Amino acid sequence: MPATRHMLTDRLAPLGLPDLSGRRAVVTGASSGIGLVTALRLAGAGARVVLAVRDQLRGDTAAARIRTAHPDASVSVELIELGSLVSVAACAKRVGTEPVHLLVNNAGTNAGPDERSAEGFDLTVAVNYLGAWALTAGLWPALVAGSARVVNVGSLVAVRGRIEPSFGRPTGSTSRSYANSKLAQIVFSGELRRRSTAAGVGVQALAAHPGWSQTRIIDPPTPVAGERAGELFGALQSASDGAQPILLAATDPRPAAYYGPTRRWGAAGSPGAARLPAGALLPDVGPRLWEMSTELTGVALEP
Repeated sequence: MPATRHMLTDRLAPLGLPDLSGRRAVVTGASSGIGLVTALRLAGAGARVVLAVRDQLRGDTAAARIRTAHPDASVSVELIELGSLVSVAACAKRVGTEPVHLLVNNAGTNAGPDERSAEGFDLTVAVNYLGAWALTAGLWPALVAGSARVVNVGSLVAVRGRIEPSFGRPTGSTSRSYANSKLAQIVFSGELRRRSTAAGVGVQALAAHPGWSQTRIIDPPTPVAGERAGELFGALQSASDGAQPILLAATDPRPAAYYGPTRRWGAAGSPGAARLPAGALLPDVGPRLWEMSTELTGVALEP
């Protein structure tokens, strides 16, 4: 029989969050893992939280869990399929009827190399990045109205990513597509921050990664022996601990460009400012990705 997966306990003390009463937050992929923890903590700090998820039952279950932990929480569920630009646009239209103060583009997948989105893109890139681009664009008036902060979730493996002319087309490798999509999230944050600052619209954009965290994104999970070795050496952490860099990015009064765990080469530990991957520092990579994203999706984002 296969070994039973051992669920990790939290090592870090809960991150102190400011009072978020009156703030409205949208968190994608909020039905499990990092997204659920992020939504739960934001709701506990007083934010009105929209769980943007692809499955109604799982979304309702997550909302019930949050209300159990925080009986006074204001939480709602909105369906979105990030691999469908039609679904993304419909969700943005529903959610964007009032100001949004925080958008956490957390949802992610590591789909098989032959899986495609509704529009024919590599499914991993479509869900992890192109859907996030389109959602941010669709919510832009609401984000401007809320002087919002946009947090895009990257990954340690973004160091292996590339933004090439073939971006969005199948790579033949799940790991390559995943790395490309996560680098794109980081580059998007930097370029959105630059353009928003130049336009003076008051929207901040940051990125954060959760280190090596035990979540459903690794499916099937890392072999049990590997997880236990990671736990033994302190390099693998719980989803709650992995959510701390995202929560810090969402609330830090003096925001950095990129956040992550600060120990074990960025795999685990207390959250703090992180070094950007080299691929995010290449000349003109931001404008190139911006142009490609617009052309691929047909969705314009003009701060």
